[in-house]
Amino acid sequence: MKTNLELYKAFYYVAKNKSITQAANELMVSQPAVSKSIKTLERDLNTTLFNRNSDGVTLNTAGELLYNKIKQSMELIISAEKDVDSYNDMEHGTINIGAGNTIMQRYLMPYIKEFHEMYPNINVIVHTVVTDELLKRAQLGLVDIVFTHLPNDIPSNFKVYKLKKLHDILVVNKDSIYKDKIITKKDLSNLPLILLPYNASNRKNFNKFCTNHNIVIHPLMEIGNDLIIEDCASNGLGVGLVVKEYVQNRLDNNELFELDTNFKLEEKDLVCVVEENRSNNIIISNFIKLLK
Repeated sequence: MKTNLELYKAFYYVAKNKSITQAANELMVSQPAVSKSIKTLERDLNTTLFNRNSDGVTLNTAGELLYNKIKQSMELIISAEKDVDSYNDMEHGTINIGAGNTIMQRYLMPYIKEFHEMYPNINVIVHTVVTDELLKRAQLGLVDIVFTHLPNDIPSNFKVYKLKKLHDILVVNKDSIYKDKIITKKDLSNLPLILLPYNASNRKNFNKFCTNHNIVIHPLMEIGNDLIIEDCASNGLGVGLVVKEYVQNRLDNNELFELDTNFKLEEKDLVCVVEENRSNNIIISNFIKLLK
């Protein structure tokens, strides 16, 4: 059985949108044309794929099975089509940017704004999940450029662009009993630490530091957002692990105080990484030029 790829494309958009009308709009074809494609695909496969109702369509069991199998492939094809469309000019196209919430809020947003003003016809899509997941998506071609911290495990087929040196520090508020003490490595075991979750790149670096110095830590809180960690520390709930460059304003305004330690946490690099075979894409290269 040979089924036209365009039929699967129509199926993908209908399943994604749960609407034949919306699928027709995205595909820029008529609604009857999409309906005909779905009927043809169902005939070829000898099964129905959707439940029809007044609100649109939903996948039935067979449709769910098919959608789960072809979804990633269709997204790769659509991404490839966009890459070809945007290869030679900046008049249209898409860039998929991946970064954690902190990097997005504290570093990237002004650059995205400037890039959008320079190239208003380029569609910017932002992915905000953990670095490991972003790298997986980048290897599949679903994310063009990933922002993260080094040291980190970056696949060998990625180009790394260093952007900025960063420094982890421990912070408290003005009333903390730790504010005027000199903190040693051993003290880390007893501090009421407020940290990012275990799988966050910033947390991994801190864990590695503690492991290398035989320190066992007992975090008071694990919070998935750096801004909330800062707020918790400034409200006296514990000792926050933050990036100094990201909280400099709060340090200058005495909202937070850097703990005096007799050791230094390892500095790290803020980087962006791009798969080698995508580094010559004109949209990606122009975005990196803007950063540098």
